[in-house]
Amino acid sequence: MTKTEVSQPGRRPWQSRLVLVLAMGIAMVMGFQAPAMAATSGCGSVCDGKDPDTYFATVDGKIMRCNYVDVITPHSATNVELRYSPFCRTAWARQTGSFGWLSGVLVQSYNSNGTLRRTVDDTSTSGTWSAMVNDKGLTARACFYQYDTEWDYEAGNRRILYCTARY
Repeated sequence: MTKTEVSQPGRRPWQSRLVLVLAMGIAMVMGFQAPAMAATSGCGSVCDGKDPDTYFATVDGKIMRCNYVDVITPHSATNVELRYSPFCRTAWARQTGSFGWLSGVLVQSYNSNGTLRRTVDDTSTSGTWSAMVNDKGLTARACFYQYDTEWDYEAGNRRILYCTARY
């Protein structure tokens, strides 16, 4: 062993290197990615309406769930957060407070000229977050809503109470 090689007590130098190589290989197979490595393309409109917790996006040759490793919360408001994945370049809403089953969250996607592009709510996911919207070159905001009565719920008349800033 040279002076520059460091080995853990009881291990030979090649054993320490083998452990490191195996750990790196496992991380690559499981799809881990360093948070600083943002995607150059994102998954675009293919990710519109998909569940960020279960959808596996293929971006720049890598496969990963969008609600993983690099997710940030750029803005929050009462009972709701705007979540963003640099890997997928998507946004979605996550509920942080509740008025029970008569409440929920949605995400609104805006074109670069400020017009509303798409609204996606939490009805196709677990109910505590919305489905995703493409956010490459676009902006999005997350909103918390409530139905005042069961009749409003049946009629689809929700009242938006709080929204985050756009990101």
